[in-house]
Amino acid sequence: MRKTTQLLLGTALGLSSIATVQAAEMYPWRDHQSPFSFKFGNEIDGHQQTRKGSDGSLDGYLYVQYTGVVTKDKLPVATHANCSAPGADCVVGWKIDGKPSSATLVFHPMPDHPVFLIARPDIPQPGAYVHFHWTDMDMAIPNVPGYLLQLTAFDRFCFIHHGAEAATDAMSCRDNGGVKVERGVDTATHLNIVTNDPGGK
Repeated sequence: MRKTTQLLLGTALGLSSIATVQAAEMYPWRDHQSPFSFKFGNEIDGHQQTRKGSDGSLDGYLYVQYTGVVTKDKLPVATHANCSAPGADCVVGWKIDGKPSSATLVFHPMPDHPVFLIARPDIPQPGAYVHFHWTDMDMAIPNVPGYLLQLTAFDRFCFIHHGAEAATDAMSCRDNGGVKVERGVDTATHLNIVTNDPGGK
């Protein structure tokens, strides 16, 4: 009985991992064709396809483009690209789950993500909603509307947000300025929220 249970569990895990790979391949970049037609109204729309549910939540995909470089620690280098541009070869990097929210811009450390202040009770639970992305273009207004996003990676890779073209196989992901991504929930690559204003305001 125990062997049968172990065999069934192993089969289920194997099928789950196959399903993950197939899911990544099933949603090619289609430039926001229905049903993944939601747009934020800013630069993220070049590498996201999501749909809005009746409850206001989002689900969809965040895309990357691989550079062809594999780091010293054996991770293929990936970055965001404008997936609508001619010659772009984008694939799914993460599944997106999003909840409507609002936040206050704290500062924008270029070239990193802008950092937003969110009250701790406003972070959805359960989950790992650690990236706030605003709608439209204006981030500077009080209570910026947008979505808190949870990202779940489909594969292992080295994500470099800016400057991926300079990455080399002679260095590790970290030394190339990247973040190591493993399959599953990702709280590192796009983290940009704080619950206390670092300026003490």
